[in-house]
Amino acid sequence: MVKNLTFWIANLFLLMLLFFLSDCRAVELSNPCDPKSKVFNETLLLKLALGDGSPICVSSRTPFTISGTITGLLSPGLVLQNNGGEEQIISYGATSFRFPTKVADYLVTVKSQPRFYTCIVNNGSGRATSDITNVEVSCSPKQAGYLIVSNVTSQNISIYSINPSTGTLTQIAGSPISSGTCAPRGISLSPDSNFLYAACQVENKIRAYAINRSNGSLSEISGSPFDVPSGSPTKLAIDLTGKWLVLGTDNPFATIHMYSLNNTSGAPTFLGSYTTSGAQPYTVTFDSTGKFVYAGIGVGANSGYVDGWTLNSTTGALTSVGASVSGGVNAIEITTDPAGRYLYAANYSAPGRVFVYTINSISGVLAQIAGLGPGFSTVNDGPDSILVDPKSRFLYVGNQTPSNLAGFTIDSSTGGLTAMSGSPFSGFSGALAMDPSGTYLYSGTGGNVRAFSVNASTGVPTLIGTVTAGIDQTGLVIVSY
Repeated sequence: MVKNLTFWIANLFLLMLLFFLSDCRAVELSNPCDPKSKVFNETLLLKLALGDGSPICVSSRTPFTISGTITGLLSPGLVLQNNGGEEQIISYGATSFRFPTKVADYLVTVKSQPRFYTCIVNNGSGRATSDITNVEVSCSPKQAGYLIVSNVTSQNISIYSINPSTGTLTQIAGSPISSGTCAPRGISLSPDSNFLYAACQVENKIRAYAINRSNGSLSEISGSPFDVPSGSPTKLAIDLTGKWLVLGTDNPFATIHMYSLNNTSGAPTFLGSYTTSGAQPYTVTFDSTGKFVYAGIGVGANSGYVDGWTLNSTTGALTSVGASVSGGVNAIEITTDPAGRYLYAANYSAPGRVFVYTINSISGVLAQIAGLGPGFSTVNDGPDSILVDPKSRFLYVGNQTPSNLAGFTIDSSTGGLTAMSGSPFSGFSGALAMDPSGTYLYSGTGGNVRAFSVNASTGVPTLIGTVTAGIDQTGLVIVSY
């Protein structure tokens, strides 16, 4: 009883003191969370009188929109993230971004780098007191480190370091390396350039290699070579996330195969096979967004057609986009532009031509561009490689008969092609590759690899050097960091 009386006397004294102090000083603030305000003190008195020990107030901050600018992005695959949660997938060529969810505190980071560019964030963190518009994302091309070449007839792989200032090539120690009985017809890189995959046409396998960044050397990963369920492997492609691999097959097979990729070990896991509309789906590709898969049909009743599928980004399963589209004959080389708007198909059989299709960004359905007639002439026959530069301005086709290169400028509004001055250019055939900046072009020709500088305005190539390689170069890729 005495203890309780003492408690109430003490509280009464404190209440009187606080009341006196609150009435005897100037009231400058009415913030219920500010101890100097009258509202704060009145709330405190009431809570003491009632024996309420809960917080006097709960501080809250007004959320605001977080947005900013993007410069230099000419590559797909950039993903931005805010506060380690909300993500924004950024399209090729985008110049701005905005996170839909308003927040008070923000931290904008790059979750996934573009395939061929490196982006950094400036002014990316803080506490917002108004809408934030000054976050800056700056992107620049990755630097080319090594050129890797598959030599199918000599059954080995050549590796060259690339001089970033001049574009010239130097074969690394230990190159070429044996690929065993692989006969690597096509090769492809993971987006982070950590792994190389080879389609082995003779042994009907996929070989996978880890790439040493410091010297460019290759080491076959555990479990390699990996089984292919059927068909003779030709070309393969990897999507921009590095999660999926698609494999084409040679005549007389009419099947493509899908694999998932382990980003840590590099190991592929077979998922399923899909029947194509005709035999020899020689070249396969993903569109630049990674939503669609396409295959060019080489022989049979549907020779020259292009098949398409949508990709389930969770399971890797493919679903046909509908009827195949027709072109010329032997559409064994296809590619899409980095902006994801057009697909180009080079017809191997005479007369050599390139057909242009628009890509429906929602359905993946292809439509041949109206008014372009029977495609664009490559002047010569046997186009066996096709490449669009990283900025979607130029298209190159390597002709086999005779060995030369057809060069075109791309109409950005229609996808149409105009032959470059001086095209076709001599000294080319076989596979093609270009560095991420679009400054240097490489071509496998006979037993050599030739390096060319590219005129930034016209796209015209000029020879800068030649190095020896194996026999029959059918795949060229550039390792960049």
